[in-house]
Amino acid sequence: MRIVAGAALFLLLQACSTTNATNETFEQPNSIMAVEIDRRVAQLPYQHRGELYNNLVWLVQAGEQSIPAMLTGLTNNDPKVRSSCAWVLGRLRDRRTIPALQTAINDSEQVVRLEVARTLVAMGDLQWSQTLIEGLDSDEKQVRCMCHETLKTATGHDFGYDHLNANETERRVAVLRWRQWWGEYSGDTFFATNYQNTYNLPNVAAPAGETRTNGDPTNNGTSTGGTSTGGTNDG
Repeated sequence: MRIVAGAALFLLLQACSTTNATNETFEQPNSIMAVEIDRRVAQLPYQHRGELYNNLVWLVQAGEQSIPAMLTGLTNNDPKVRSSCAWVLGRLRDRRTIPALQTAINDSEQVVRLEVARTLVAMGDLQWSQTLIEGLDSDEKQVRCMCHETLKTATGHDFGYDHLNANETERRVAVLRWRQWWGEYSGDTFFATNYQNTYNLPNVAAPAGETRTNGDPTNNGTSTGGTSTGGTNDG
């Protein structure tokens, strides 16, 4: 199954890696490139739309040598910088950055937590899917879209969710199915039932999805049932 293959690969890679990569672990930029990377990071708070996107793409294209600055940026005072650095790390997909990202998932700002969760889930660390499922109820259409695309790509599921659906009840029923899937996958059934009761949603058939025999969302190697095949990709 797709989700199992991706999760198993993630565990294998984790077992072969160190858990505390430092900035010195990565390829270091020369003095000229280091100045340029720092300059571009400093510009992030003041950029928007195309200008911001082009800057982030440049940092991605700089490759591994931009990782030390991105890891430092995860602790920047500006949440826009923190979320932007997480975005770049998500495109670089270097598994050595996972421990730093797992720390950043506790950020005080939701926008940062969601971007970090997207990066981790795209790398195969599915235990943060719950954060993205919560993002499906965001007031911002773009946030709902990004969360759903990452979940859909990582798991192979859709559950009829449409981020543009103006009918809140229909959208929440689809979210309920995502929450039921997470309940099957992690063993946390309260995540779905509490949501259903809060919004007085009708009973819907639980989706066919992957489950864990021990109910441990961090044990990515055990699954029963499910229909997805293949690995994981970034949404």
